[in-house]
Amino acid sequence: MKRINMRYFHSRRFKFGSLATVITAVFVAAIILINVVAGLLLDRFPISIDLTADNRFELTQDSIDFLAGLEQDVKITVLADEATFENAGVYYKQIYEIIRDYAQHSSRVTVEFRSITKNPGLADDYPSEQLEEGDIIVETDKRYRKIDNGSLVSVTTTSYGTSTYSSQAEQQVTSALMYVTESNITKAALLTGLSSSIDVSGLQELLTSNVYDVISVNLLTEEISSDYQVVILPQPTEDLTSEQVEKINAYLDNDGAFGKSLLFISNGTTPGTVLKTFLADWGIEMQSGTVYEMNESNMYSTTYGGYISGATVADEELASSLNNAELPVISAFATPITTLFESRDNRETSVLLQSSDTSVLVPYDADETFDPSAQSQSAMNLVVEGRKLRSIDGEMVSSNVIAFGSAQMLTTNMLNYGGYGNGDFTITTINEASGKDSVIKILPIDLSYDTITISQTQVVTYAIIFIGVIPLIVLAIGIVVFVRRRHL
Repeated sequence: MKRINMRYFHSRRFKFGSLATVITAVFVAAIILINVVAGLLLDRFPISIDLTADNRFELTQDSIDFLAGLEQDVKITVLADEATFENAGVYYKQIYEIIRDYAQHSSRVTVEFRSITKNPGLADDYPSEQLEEGDIIVETDKRYRKIDNGSLVSVTTTSYGTSTYSSQAEQQVTSALMYVTESNITKAALLTGLSSSIDVSGLQELLTSNVYDVISVNLLTEEISSDYQVVILPQPTEDLTSEQVEKINAYLDNDGAFGKSLLFISNGTTPGTVLKTFLADWGIEMQSGTVYEMNESNMYSTTYGGYISGATVADEELASSLNNAELPVISAFATPITTLFESRDNRETSVLLQSSDTSVLVPYDADETFDPSAQSQSAMNLVVEGRKLRSIDGEMVSSNVIAFGSAQMLTTNMLNYGGYGNGDFTITTINEASGKDSVIKILPIDLSYDTITISQTQVVTYAIIFIGVIPLIVLAIGIVVFVRRRHL
């Protein structure tokens, strides 16, 4: 039998080898312990790190500030299994993280995932709603709001044929939180009963998302209640009647208290005599033509050329209130507006949005012989506000008429596209006109993925570095360590 050499246990090799073994065992045990503890902590306090440049997986500071002041409990119920919802599609990971983030920032908010398919009894709690898998219910003891699953992501297709996907998850959920916790909801009226070709669904969605309660009022049969802070008048196909104008004037006068606003949207035709007179009383005149941009660098459509172009926010106070003043506000097929006066008696006008100074007017009746390049170029007014002011108990109050020369700039695509400032400009304009204070504006988040373009030379260089050089360096280090350990 071979005798054990006891001197080996006292050798330098054994001592270093034992020490290395002990250190390795302790290190492995520590790693395992850290992972176990971290797993327990993450189960109790979920944490994620957003490495995207625009922090698309985190709430904006506006939402965080709102949650910090929350004084009542709010329950967010997602009508889907949690794992199914998170993995429902390429964009739902962002939506899932955003929804979970609400509970992370406020102990007042609870988030629950319950499939409506597996729990059909949930529908009994909301008898007036048509609930579907993936919908979201935000509720307090006061009221609730349902968020349709289909409204969480919007798709905008440009004239170039490219599609942009924007997340509206934060916009929808934060506005729902504001709605269910708000003591007094701002009411808006959409004047109906008149024939109109203008699509106002995008504007209605924008107002609803920013905690306005939009209600239709038939101008033919109803009076306009003073409960409404703002009313929307899409230009009708036919002229208004004097009786209809009297209803609008009575609303704006508000029994002498003022404090009301009307949003007029042009349909790209010359207003009738009665409507024209009404607008003139507020210092507003719609011209008979369409703005056309001559500078190609400011055109935003290959199909319609200069009829769709970038505009400039002309009011400095309004511009300073925008979330992102760097985003372009896009005008489309706009009727230019003339201000009949700057100030007269108790009235004044101001220009809110202008075209570039390389714009020309194309008359409505222009034919194929009309040459835009032969026309004089100048900046034109695209959105104008007229005000009537009155002093009540030493305080100036006003009613306002805001005229938009372009209905197309208020479409769903224009308002929701994250690369344009139309939604921000429009809601800021209406909020300031209606006197809505402490407003949180949550706008869609562009979910487009950034790409990196490199040349073929760079591809070869990176391949040599990562496939050749780095592995060789690692191999050389390994050989050196192996040789040195053999001589311990």
